Amino acid sequence: MRSKRRALKISFIIIMLMFALPGCSHVGKYLDFWKTKRAETKEFSIEPTAKLLRDLHPGDSFMLLGPVKMKTAHQGPVLVVAVTDMFKKREIVTERILQPPVLYYQAYLPEGKYDLYFFADLNENGYFEAQEMIGQAGTPILLRKEEVKDGLTFYGPAFTVDAGQPSQTVLPVNVRVRQQNTVFASLDDPFFDPQYGEIGMYDPKKFLAHTQRFLFSLDKFDADKTMVIFVHGVSGTPRDFKYLAAGLDRQRYQPFFFFYPSGMPLQKIGSLLAEILKIMGEKKEFHPKNAMVVAHSMGGLVSLAALNELCRNGMPSYLKGYISFNSPYGGVEAAQKAVKSAPAVLPAWIDVAPGSTFLKNLYDGSAAREIPFHLFFGYETGDSSDGTITLQSQLEQRIQFAAVKMYGFNASHVGILNDDQARQNFIRILEEMNK
Repeated sequence: MRSKRRALKISFIIIMLMFALPGCSHVGKYLDFWKTKRAETKEFSIEPTAKLLRDLHPGDSFMLLGPVKMKTAHQGPVLVVAVTDMFKKREIVTERILQPPVLYYQAYLPEGKYDLYFFADLNENGYFEAQEMIGQAGTPILLRKEEVKDGLTFYGPAFTVDAGQPSQTVLPVNVRVRQQNTVFASLDDPFFDPQYGEIGMYDPKKFLAHTQRFLFSLDKFDADKTMVIFVHGVSGTPRDFKYLAAGLDRQRYQPFFFFYPSGMPLQKIGSLLAEILKIMGEKKEFHPKNAMVVAHSMGGLVSLAALNELCRNGMPSYLKGYISFNSPYGGVEAAQKAVKSAPAVLPAWIDVAPGSTFLKNLYDGSAAREIPFHLFFGYETGDSSDGTITLQSQLEQRIQFAAVKMYGFNASHVGILNDDQARQNFIRILEEMNK
């Protein structure tokens, strides 16, 4: 009887979340997530590893980031491997493929001491191998939480790697080379299939193995065009913005899409977006003249967290505006109930719960007041919500007062992105901001 009551309680929570968090429509995926967490917890208690530590506590891991200089020209991708002796000798914690042009390395890791190794597929057999090491750390890198200023980024040393002087390591490296474009002809490409949005919510590792990067576009970068950076919501993909992006004048605007695992801690994802925009603003290879951020649903929370980071020392000159659609600035009550009762909790649920530390910090930031901010909200006739997010949450008082203007539409939570009137207003605002 007890197990039956527990199963009913879990089913109730999942159903509640299906309505509260759009896109969480597959009960099976949550149950798989729950089972995986139970298995990992048991495994860690028997034989702890740094990999399991990262997977069990993603909120306590950080992005190790630093510049890479290529001493000898190499056109292909580079593999970075992070190794630690935290729990067992020479454990490989992360194997991350860096796509060309290789400007930075990055690895998502828990606190600890790490050695980094770099590899290139020099014999062109389709694999990074132990005898193809082109660089390594001279001394271990000590990743410490207290040196992380934005909730995510720990800045490591610069590395010079030399494809012309390879050496061999005893590490068991044998990783298949994957080339990943960042430019796609259409959002209908299978790369943006909705299944990956769900995977990103429940299995960030699998999601990142698919995407390898975070920012994608429909054209090669052109600094003379205004960047419009779209940020999807929970369990979403860039395909959610197909109708809005189709309305852009591509002679003047260039759509980019931030594609991220939406189950992760939101401050960390926001800091990641901020770091990407910061690097683009500083690097001569990019350096956009104008950029605008456009977000839907939980993507509005991610975007505002990112913009707060970017505006910490003043608003970047290239940043011209911010537009959000149906974002739960006041949080989601069902997420708060789930955090208290669900057997396994996603970090994002903790952050969208009303009164969360994340939301409090979001309100304390200055971005919504400094950047021209337009707030789109949706409602369905006879309902004080868009069918998913309440009007009270969409129109959170502090956020509402920060907006230049608000625009309401009789549209559902996702339907607003395909609403003709909403798109017309969206295009008009872009034109005004881009003058």
